[in-house]
Amino acid sequence: MKVYFHKNGAWNWTPTRLPQEENLLALSFNNWDDYGVSTTLNAVLYHEKKPILEFSLKLLIDGDKYSPKKLNELREQGWDGFFPILNTNYVSVPSDIEFYDALISKLGTKEAISVLLTIRDAGYLTNVIKDEKALTLVSNADFSTSPLREAGARKAYADGWKAFSGEEAVINIQDFTLYTPRRDLEGVDEIRFRFNSNTLPYDINVLIGPNGIGKSHTLKKLVDYWVGMDAGSQTTLQKTKHKPFDVSPNISRLVLISYSPFEDFALDLSKTKLKDKTAYKYFGFRKSTVSPSGKRRVGISRNLPATDSVDSILKAYEDDSAFDYLSGWTSKSSTIWEVLQPALGFDKIALKLNSDNEIPSSYKKYLFDYGDNKYFELSRDSFDKLKKLIGTTPNVIAPTEGVVFLKNNRQINLSSGQRLFVYMVINIVGQIKSESLVVVDEPELFLHPTFEIEFIALLKKVLAAFSSKAILATHSLAIAREIPANCMHVYRYGEVGIEIDHPPFETFGGDMQRISSYVFADNRSTKPYAQWIAKKIKETENPKDLLKQLKGELNEELTIKILNSGPSHGC
Repeated sequence: MKVYFHKNGAWNWTPTRLPQEENLLALSFNNWDDYGVSTTLNAVLYHEKKPILEFSLKLLIDGDKYSPKKLNELREQGWDGFFPILNTNYVSVPSDIEFYDALISKLGTKEAISVLLTIRDAGYLTNVIKDEKALTLVSNADFSTSPLREAGARKAYADGWKAFSGEEAVINIQDFTLYTPRRDLEGVDEIRFRFNSNTLPYDINVLIGPNGIGKSHTLKKLVDYWVGMDAGSQTTLQKTKHKPFDVSPNISRLVLISYSPFEDFALDLSKTKLKDKTAYKYFGFRKSTVSPSGKRRVGISRNLPATDSVDSILKAYEDDSAFDYLSGWTSKSSTIWEVLQPALGFDKIALKLNSDNEIPSSYKKYLFDYGDNKYFELSRDSFDKLKKLIGTTPNVIAPTEGVVFLKNNRQINLSSGQRLFVYMVINIVGQIKSESLVVVDEPELFLHPTFEIEFIALLKKVLAAFSSKAILATHSLAIAREIPANCMHVYRYGEVGIEIDHPPFETFGGDMQRISSYVFADNRSTKPYAQWIAKKIKETENPKDLLKQLKGELNEELTIKILNSGPSHGC
């Protein structure tokens, strides 16, 4: 496969395939500026004349801070545009780790390596070949400023080369430490997130503790540092000299879910200077809108989880259609079915259609009526049809109904808690990539204890399918019992402020009362029932008289408590 740079071209132009080249990595100019360093090239990977992957390639040339412009100058001086660039030291980093899987899947490992050598892939040259010129260039400060600025590129540089190392490629999300300034600005909290163990399941880390102690604050800082906005912007970090991580998390995407009406997480990356807007995805009740005058405002919509679920399940099918050729691809639509079907018992997944649209007769096999409503059955077979239908009739779907599940052509009625539970799963699967980090703030808000356990079980299935990890902030003891002690971060008020530590006993499968006593100081709080009993004992001279009054209305624990309140007859 050849690599070709198109001369000139607008910054947003998608590079085309050369007529004589069925397989081609086509590149073109982009003027994206990373704090004074410009290395971004538009890139499209063509195979058998078809575009299979559109991404960005970050190209850093030794001694140059504007490589796209430099390539245009080289074309003006007679360079034919085909890589490698002779007599030039340069390295590159793709914006997406799937670039490597695409090369191997379509070309095989040998030719894929040839492409990496041609573009001088930084990860391959420094980790596999140990190329001295590349090692010198990646140590340059400009390499971190521009090629490694985006999350996808950092992931590609950290892990993409492993598929070519000659050993079995094992890519795990690494443990990392998060450093967050305390809300009172007095000191820094240090939280070590552990995701790897040869014994207990370390796939989920939990932040747990009383209300108002800082769990959501930690998650917000994690998001800000990851996406590089607010407190995590490069300008702010340089000013404060704060180092947010011991090592940059090697995750491909952060998916955040928070259905609290009081949260204030970042909604999207539209206001940031990051080029990769897919590095972060928010799900909640808040939505950012722009008025006709151009003023941006944030509102709350209770229907947002439902409409998000429609977007996410369509994205799942779209991703399957676009990337199922990848050797390591996990079918998202199949994952949604396999995870939710045992819990709900459905035999069809469908989307409600707006009744005022005329549907062509060619779609009849996918349509069915239920009551006064018309539905479209969603499957791998029907998705392309639905995609064409949406293209011709954009408002054909009624998104506020959310994703619908049917059994024997009858809609399964779900409670509000069940619906939110299902929407969380669909939204996670729809937006997740391999090696993602899923962050959920208080998942138990709308779930009863049984669904809390089911959510953890289903989340674990999703994480395993996509080699991903999760961090949850919670008050749920049912969830805490599913988490090893090394992965449980307990927030407590200490002598010098808030302290974060691990339980001194194993919590995985542990006693919930013991966990509660440690996490919430439950044994130090006076309960209302205890206050009521103490008052009754004080009013009654003989505890046995109180027992007679309450005969048949006490459990064994309270009976013993009342009996023990009487005068001691022992020594």
